[in-house]
Amino acid sequence: MLDIDQIIKTLIARHASGQKPITLLAVCPNSTAVLEAAVRAASRNQTPMLFAATLNQVDYESSYTGWTPADFVHQMNAYADQYHWKGPLYPCLDHGGPWLKDLHTLAKLSYVETMQKVKNSITACVQAGYRLLHIDPTVDRSYPHGQSLPLELVVERTVELMEHAENIRERIGKPKIAYEVGTEEVHGGLVDLERFEGYIRLLQDKLKKHNLGHCWPSLFVAQIGTDLHTTMFKTDAARRLYSILAPLGSLAKGHYTDWVENAEDYPACGMGAANVGPEF
Repeated sequence: MLDIDQIIKTLIARHASGQKPITLLAVCPNSTAVLEAAVRAASRNQTPMLFAATLNQVDYESSYTGWTPADFVHQMNAYADQYHWKGPLYPCLDHGGPWLKDLHTLAKLSYVETMQKVKNSITACVQAGYRLLHIDPTVDRSYPHGQSLPLELVVERTVELMEHAENIRERIGKPKIAYEVGTEEVHGGLVDLERFEGYIRLLQDKLKKHNLGHCWPSLFVAQIGTDLHTTMFKTDAARRLYSILAPLGSLAKGHYTDWVENAEDYPACGMGAANVGPEF
């Protein structure tokens, strides 16, 4: 099975050569019915499928589906057998970062406490065979509401979590994992494209210093106009993101794709993947 890095490079090559562009679908597995339907759709259409599971939905403790990462992957594979699909299915972590699980905020966990919980979750994801991890340390409950974290701090925490994942992966002998970074939320400070480019430069330097250049993210999340309250995908922003990311071997990933009116523009603009969740 191709890893996600290889698929992203194939999508870039297709786009550059004028072939029909493709955007991968990332389904949010918020119920058994949705997981089964998505696997069945992958089988019927002979297409790869990503599953973007948040820590609220799937975790080693207290998930609302009741699945641990291992349970989730087992159920996904059982549906693949049921629908005779031997093609690629990719279990993924969505929004892995401090305070991005609701219970961490409700319990008023400290930074140290929530960071340790996230590392425990990442360990469980790697052990279960997840193929992509969205590392998103852009929330800090100690900061005033609406104030963005310094990019240097976002990058430092991103690399810390990636390094943890790589240490676990290497120790237990799991195959290469792909990474997704960034956030579509304003509080992440990654909305402005100039700031976004600064983030990329800082991330390049930090990964190199930690000997993690091989972990360069396949997917980057940034603001493309979509959230829970909007329905229009901003094609100009997406094309600018493509021009920044494609030369680096990466593509943009859209979140909140559920109610987008112009979804056909995603592949035309070179978007690598798109999350659909609450609509299901």
